[in-house]
This record gives sequence, structure tokens and C-alpha cells, in this order.
Amino acid sequence: MATKTVNSVKFGRIRIMAEKRKKTTEKATVKARKPALAGGKGASIWPVLAPILAVTFILFIPALKNGFTNWDDVLYVTQNPLLKSINMEGLKAIFSTPVVSNYHPLTILSLALNYQVAELNPMTYHLTSIILQVINTGLVFWFIWLLSSGNKWVSAFVALLFGIHPMHVESVAWISERKDLLYTLFYVAAMIGYVKYVQLKQTKYLVWVTVLGALSLLCKPAAIVLPLSLLAIDYYLRREWSWTWIMEKIPLFILSGIFAYATLAIQAKRAVASVDVYGIVDRICFAGYGLIFYLQKLIVPYPLSALHPFPKELTVYYYASTAIALAGIVFLLLKVRNRNVLFGFGFYIINLVLVLQLISIGNAVVAERYTYVPYIGLFFMMAMEVAVALKNKLASYKTVILSVAGIWIFILAILTWTRIPVWNSSQALWENVLRQYPDSPRAWTNKGLDLFDQKKWPEVIADLSNALKADPNYADALEWRCRAYLEIKEADKALQDATQFYKLYPQKEAALFLMARAQDGTGQSETALTTYNQLIAAYPSKPEYINNRGVIYFNKLQRYPEAKADFEEAIRLNATNGSYHLNLSRCYYMMNDLTGARTHAVKGKELGAAIDPSYAKLIGIE
Repeated sequence: MATKTVNSVKFGRIRIMAEKRKKTTEKATVKARKPALAGGKGASIWPVLAPILAVTFILFIPALKNGFTNWDDVLYVTQNPLLKSINMEGLKAIFSTPVVSNYHPLTILSLALNYQVAELNPMTYHLTSIILQVINTGLVFWFIWLLSSGNKWVSAFVALLFGIHPMHVESVAWISERKDLLYTLFYVAAMIGYVKYVQLKQTKYLVWVTVLGALSLLCKPAAIVLPLSLLAIDYYLRREWSWTWIMEKIPLFILSGIFAYATLAIQAKRAVASVDVYGIVDRICFAGYGLIFYLQKLIVPYPLSALHPFPKELTVYYYASTAIALAGIVFLLLKVRNRNVLFGFGFYIINLVLVLQLISIGNAVVAERYTYVPYIGLFFMMAMEVAVALKNKLASYKTVILSVAGIWIFILAILTWTRIPVWNSSQALWENVLRQYPDSPRAWTNKGLDLFDQKKWPEVIADLSNALKADPNYADALEWRCRAYLEIKEADKALQDATQFYKLYPQKEAALFLMARAQDGTGQSETALTTYNQLIAAYPSKPEYINNRGVIYFNKLQRYPEAKADFEEAIRLNATNGSYHLNLSRCYYMMNDLTGARTHAVKGKELGAAIDPSYAKLIGIE
């Protein structure tokens, strides 16, 4: 009995010690999975992270010298009325108005806040973007730190590449891409919260994930794939499969569904048009080409371009890329069991799938900004595989591998530094695009449109003519060359462009309007009058068309009562246009009503219309 008692006591002690060791191990595991970023041992991370953030900030400093460009900045900022006010009415407009066929109110709100601070000073917008890039780099470090169980060198490598990679310059240096920076901030923060939820099983983190996911969606609809990214994280963290994986993400799936539906509704016309232009084979090849293109540019990001236009026809390279991409995906699914590789490529594809042009929207077959989030998966895969290799079979080559990596990173930094000034101005931007794609009608047209605002008419016409050499039916080039010819009073050439424009695009409002102006300019007053009648019947609330018809009545036909009626209607529709009042003043004068002539001349002058001194003297308002 004594022996039995002693054995029992010893066994009890052993069990207690085993339980203590188990608890200690669990605490250590939790601690390892809860790396701190400040205080205690976590403080040792800042000597690694701080230089990465500093390098990222310094590298993007040249962006502070950049201005706006005419590549969407006009629509997002310089001529966007939504930025003017952030009172209740302004906020209501921001949250109810799509911009450039997308619904991203938080992005527009952030630009509106910039406008409140410094109106149209581009430096403030660029500074905000740089700060967001630094914040995102820190968040990527934190996310990888959690995902890799506290591997600070893997985290540092991924964060550094994210911060300085040349393919990310477009998202930072292009003011209109504020949406990339903002949606990524909330997107990565949501993934951080999700890893914390998986590790600690605390529901509060799941709530935060849903909130952050919603905020990300309000910045850019691309965040609809967030729940798929979270499923990839489940796989990587070796969670045991259960329907809980899906159930806990149902709120995010619902939000993603709502935003996907809204985005498709907004972009329906563009999407339908693209499906008509490109068949299913074309679009599959675009997707395959994109997958390979982005992989290639990850390693060798040169040359780069703000625009990569759709090909006029598919080449062997598109078919070969598609074959390689499909073979690669099949190989990954059937043969690869490496969790780092599967997660890395899975995350990459999940976050690219919306922009692989399976539904072709926009002007580009690929775009550098599309890699902003997807590359995180590839960077992580590379870092983890290198870290494992350096500890095992390639340990003896550690110095060589790290040296090559250091040289590559240095080259990436140089390419980023030299890429940023490309976004300095519209001319610099489109000249750079044309070096890669000299036959791009979009690039020639946008370059010409920038000069249009500067009234450099010979250069404008030359650039738009180059666009039409590349594509004789390019609508924007026809429209704006016609406008340029009208500005320099070459009405015959304007009429040729207007006729071609209307023949190709009779559904476009601008085609009919330019036809009317060109007809008037070539002395075809009655024909122009008929065309304006068509315009006004189709667009009765456009005062410009009514005013222009009145000008023909007044100048060419001397039908002053009809002219007066048109000018009065134009003023009714837009009472703040000084030229309309001045036109009505002249009409009153020709009808021998000096009182009316003076009244409207004074009103026109108050509204900024320039009155000829001789006319002012004539009606006695000197």
C-alpha cells in the first residue's frame, strides 16, 4: 500500500508538472503569435521597421514637386464639384454620387478634406499620398509579422518591397489613385484583425474585421475580394476546416455582394460595350497575359508606362502567356503542397481576378496600380522560401543570396526614384507613354488635350493628327481637333472632322454640336439652324445650344425677336452667364430698347462679361 501511495504521489506530481509545461508552452505560443510593436521585446522591432518607413518616405519625396495631370485628376480633383463643401449637403452629395463610374465616397471625402486645407495646391495631395504609403508599409509589416509568427526579417523584406517597388509608384504618385492607398489601409488592417481573431478567438476582432472591410469597400470596390483573402489566411494558418470559416465571414460576403451589384450597375454600359468588342477568347488571353506580365514586372519592373493599351490583335505572346498561366495554375493545384507557395500565389490571384480583363473595362489591358495589394502575397512567398532555404540547403550561400537581394532592392529603389518625376505633368506622363507605345491614340490625344488648355494650337493639332494616324476613327481625337480648328477659325477643316465624327458616332451629343458650329463657321447658317433645332429638341435644358441658335438669328439672319427669345431662355436656364446677358443687351439695342440694353449690359459686366468700350459708350454706361 505504501508503494502504491508513493507511486500515486509521484504520478500526480508528474501530471501537475506536465500541465504546467503545457500551460507554459501555450503561453509562449500565444506570446509568439502576439508580437508587440512597442514596449518590452516588441521594442526591438522598431530598429528594423523605422528605417523601412524612413526610406519609403524619402524615396517618394520627389512626388511633392509633381502637379496634377489630365489622366483623371480633372474628374477627381481639379473640376470635381464634390470637393467644394463638406457640410451636410456636401457630405450627402459625396455619399450619393459615383465618380468616374465607381462608388468610393471615402476616397472623395479624403480629397475634399485636402481641398478644404489647400484648395488646388497639388503638394498637399501628394504629401497625403506619401503619408498613406508609409502607413500602409507599416501595416504590411505588422500583417506579415503576425502571419509569420514574429519573423521580423521576413516582415522587413515584405514591407520594404511593398514600400519601394516601382510598380507601386502609380498608386502613390497619381493623385487619382488615392483610392488604392485608402482601400489598402483598411484592407490590410482588416487582415491584421483577422489573424488576431484566429489566434486569440476573441469575437471583438471579428467585429473590427467587418467594420474595416466595410470602410475598405467605401474607398474602392476592389475590396469585395476581402473575404476570399481571409479564407486564404485560414488555409495558411492551418485552421481545421469547418463551416465556421464561411459563417464568420457572412457579413463581409453580404457587403461584397451589395458593392459588386452596385458597381456592375454603375458600369453596366461600359461593360456591355467591352463584351461586344472583345470575345471570350480575347478576354481569357488578356487574363493569362496579365498574370504573366505582373509576375515578370515583379522581378524586372522596366520599362513602365501609365497606359498599357489593348492590342489591336492578339499576338503569339498573348497565347503563350495564357498557356503558361493555365499550366501553372493546374500545376499548383495538383502538384504543389508547399503552403507558402500556395498561399502566396492564391493571394496574388484572388486580388488580381477583378482586374484581369475577363470583363474588359477601361483603356488598359494591364495597369501597374493593379499590383498594389496582390504583390503582398508574392513578396511573402519569396521571403518565407528564402528564409527557409537559408536555414537549410542554401545556408552556405547565405552571403551570396543576401548580396544579390540587396543589389536587386537597391535597383528597385533607383527605378522608383526615377519613375516618380514621370508623373510631374501631363506632358511628361504622355511623352513617357509614347516612348513605350508610339501608336497609342489615347496617349497622343491626352498630350494634345493638355496643350489645348494652353492654347498651343499648332502643337495641339499635330498631336491630335498623330492620334488619328494611329486610329482614323478615334472619337476623342476627332472631337478635339475639330474644336481646335474652330478656335483658329479654320472652319472648313473643322467641318471635315465634324462630318467624320458625326458619321462614326451619331449618338454622341458632341458630334451634333460640333457639326452645328462648323456649319455656322462655313456660312451655312440655315443648315446650322436646323442642326441646332435638333440639338435643342434632344437637350432642351442646355442653355449653350439655345444661346448659339440665338447668335445665328442675331448675326447671320437679323431675326431679332427670335434671337431675343433664345437669349431670354438661355438666361432662364443659367442666369449667371454674363455673355448671355450681353447678347440680350445687344438684341434690345437693335430693337431700339436702350433701357433693356443698359440693364442687361450692366448685369453682364457684373457677371464677368467683357463689354466692348465702343458699345458701352453707345448705350451710355461708360
